[in-house]
Amino acid sequence: MDVENFVTIRSYKDRVQGEVMLAALHNAGIKTFLRDDGNNVLPFENELVIMVHESDVDAALELLEKEEDL
Repeated sequence: MDVENFVTIRSYKDRVQGEVMLAALHNAGIKTFLRDDGNNVLPFENELVIMVHESDVDAALELLEKEEDL
């Protein structure tokens, strides 16, 4: 996938929370790119970074804010 026009909108140290948010974005029809900084030795140090196309940033942020408030 070409990520040239994708921007980072969130990063999660809690991998489960990141996966839940990623699923919420997918369910809303927002295309995502997942950058997994899983190059650390200890799995709990990995950071999950969610990127979306620049045209979807506002909708994605609005959705994530609602999901995080639940």
